[in-house]
Amino acid sequence: MPQDTGAHSSRLDWNDLELILAICRAESLSGAARMLGQTHSTIFRRINAAEARTGVRFFDRFPHGYVMTDAGRAAMAHAERMENEVHALGRTILGRDENLRGRIRVTCPESFAEEHAPGMIARFCRKHPEIQIDLAPGHGAADLNRREAEVAIRATRAAPTSAFGRKICDFRFALYSSSAYLALAGRKPLPDHDFCLIEGTLGWLVPRIWKTAEQGEQRVVFQCRASRAVQNAAAEGLGLTFLPCYVGDADDRLLRVSDPIAWLDLDLWVLTHRDLTNTARVRAFMTHLYGELSARAYHFGGDMKPTDKVNLLRRGE
Repeated sequence: MPQDTGAHSSRLDWNDLELILAICRAESLSGAARMLGQTHSTIFRRINAAEARTGVRFFDRFPHGYVMTDAGRAAMAHAERMENEVHALGRTILGRDENLRGRIRVTCPESFAEEHAPGMIARFCRKHPEIQIDLAPGHGAADLNRREAEVAIRATRAAPTSAFGRKICDFRFALYSSSAYLALAGRKPLPDHDFCLIEGTLGWLVPRIWKTAEQGEQRVVFQCRASRAVQNAAAEGLGLTFLPCYVGDADDRLLRVSDPIAWLDLDLWVLTHRDLTNTARVRAFMTHLYGELSARAYHFGGDMKPTDKVNLLRRGE
């Protein structure tokens, strides 16, 4: 509870607003501390000091977390506008950088980051030794608007309107299994097979394979956020899984047991924010990626490996 000193100030600087914005988004001090790279106690002292200085309560404290007051919601709205302006200024300044030196932050799918990106980056850095690359793998799309990344290698159905880049090729998925699992499972309808899935992707198969999510949950025997763990679980014989063709086709432990799954088709893009298109190092790296990825288009499009004799989608097994 802010103490009334009788000398309040309505002045909030960007540090205060950034703090309020982090707590609003995280709904807890510990979450805000992780976002800002500070300790829980520091965040606690800072928000109490801001409330005491202004005489305004921005959050109600509850055992389950911090909840915005009307003042907190107003501060968050202003903070978000200021944040957008700060990021826009940063992109404008960076967009005028004509030097082939500096750091580039890149986001891409996890499996691509592990297997393909290091070689592509190494070949680029040998040509441009004054450029450094930070790689951020993950399924979630990093926000180019907020400068979470300067370059994104992204599988998507539609590129954001604020982004600039190029579609490289088709990006397809197929079903995969180990021979050991198929031998044990025998012939049965596809919905009756066991599945290994990345967390959050069950809905991709409803209602195409299962009529309801509840039916699918009964057949999912393994889930994990890490795509490599799901791939390994399928290779160990736990069940079927669907993978990007460039991942599953390259794994000798797995059989492809379907044609590419049309309803999962995406496009592979290389993207940056439109404000960064004149940044020399970003432009050079994107040109490098265009060439490297285009040369491997048949991997991403599922043309590298023919479907094995068992085609569970086509035969309805």
